[in-house]
Amino acid sequence: MRYIDSFNHFFPPRFFDKMLASPGSVADIGKRIRGIPHIYDLDLRRKQVESFSDYSQILSLGLPAFDVFASPTEAPEYARVANDGLAEICAKYPKHFPGYVAGLPMNDPEAAVREAERVFANGANGLQLHTNVGGMALDDPRFFPIFETAHKHGKPVLLHPARTADSPDFQADKKSRYEIWAIFGWPYETSSTMARLIFSGVMSKLPGLKILTHHLGAMIPFFDARIRIGWSQIGTRTSDEDLSHIPAMLGKPVVECFRDFYGDTALCGGRAGIVCGLEFFGADKVVFATDSPFDPEGGYMYIRDAIAAMESIELSREDREKVSFGNAVKMFGL
Repeated sequence: MRYIDSFNHFFPPRFFDKMLASPGSVADIGKRIRGIPHIYDLDLRRKQVESFSDYSQILSLGLPAFDVFASPTEAPEYARVANDGLAEICAKYPKHFPGYVAGLPMNDPEAAVREAERVFANGANGLQLHTNVGGMALDDPRFFPIFETAHKHGKPVLLHPARTADSPDFQADKKSRYEIWAIFGWPYETSSTMARLIFSGVMSKLPGLKILTHHLGAMIPFFDARIRIGWSQIGTRTSDEDLSHIPAMLGKPVVECFRDFYGDTALCGGRAGIVCGLEFFGADKVVFATDSPFDPEGGYMYIRDAIAAMESIELSREDREKVSFGNAVKMFGL
């Protein structure tokens, strides 16, 4: 079976060196990334892709987002270097990397729109946005033109979690402990971002906008009944804000609004989550992905286990082909 990996991460060499040399670079970032050579060494990454049969990758950048280490005046240049690097890799090795998803300088929304237009003209297959920009949610009106640009070009937005230890798990704490911010916080923030994009009207204003949520819709598939029943009573728990207009604005049950998103199979090789996600979204809205190379084997484990999980699930030939590569071909315009 052919596999197109729709959500994995790589830093083009010139951008990688520039990022680590940035005065704003975060110590923990360098610590982790230097221990994963497959995220910045192109020769190693190519060999990894070649080690799996009929397997290729749509490339996207890893964390951190540009706004974490670069000012609004600096971020556009970092984005240009990174995106041009991804474009060059895909042009040189199209069998390994048939497409790329561009990053944007989100701390300058107007520059982000200009960069989105530039990369689409240069052949980018989508945009990667993070679940917050300096703590701001993506439903902030300043970011709407970015979604509008992706919608205009018919390109997907890949939604990546970005919560950090600075977001405490309890009000009395000053930070999140034990890396809860990543293991549980990322799915929470992804789910919250999806809800914000629904209730703010972003999804309603841009019908047909394709947003691919990392890790198969995060919490959403598992909590489908909670969403269906709980948000059918929206406003009954809230006394300081009138939410009565929302059902008419959405025009359909909230749980159905969540089905407008797409999900990927990047679940650390977990099988049960893929089954749950497929049942919620349907085979037309799930794409194969691995989150390589963030595993103890530098990517090999995530790829191997994601393929094994897919092959263990009973699907029709048609649905298997959709998830494994067909949906990606359509989504990214390959």
